[in-house]
Amino acid sequence: MRQNKLDAFARENFGKRVIHLAVRWLLDQPGVGITLWGARHPEQLAPVKEVIGWSLKKSDFAAIDAILSESIQNPAGPEFMAPPARAASPVFCQQ
Repeated sequence: MRQNKLDAFARENFGKRVIHLAVRWLLDQPGVGITLWGARHPEQLAPVKEVIGWSLKKSDFAAIDAILSESIQNPAGPEFMAPPARAASPVFCQQ
């Protein structure tokens, strides 16, 4: 399972968990300055403090890409997140 491999990578290389690695990966992408964290309760923000004070190197990105390439058999494309196609709406006339 890729999450286990990524979690092992995060623990072995940074002493962090996969959640920290995932957010750090986002923040270290070129042009990214923030990430949105979908917390519903304050305690869900506890991992945020573990994302600060370290960053990924090119070799880390390469290792993560290798884990993902090895682990993902059938990747979902962007159409996975697209809303379903709708039938044309009837046009109503006001009288």
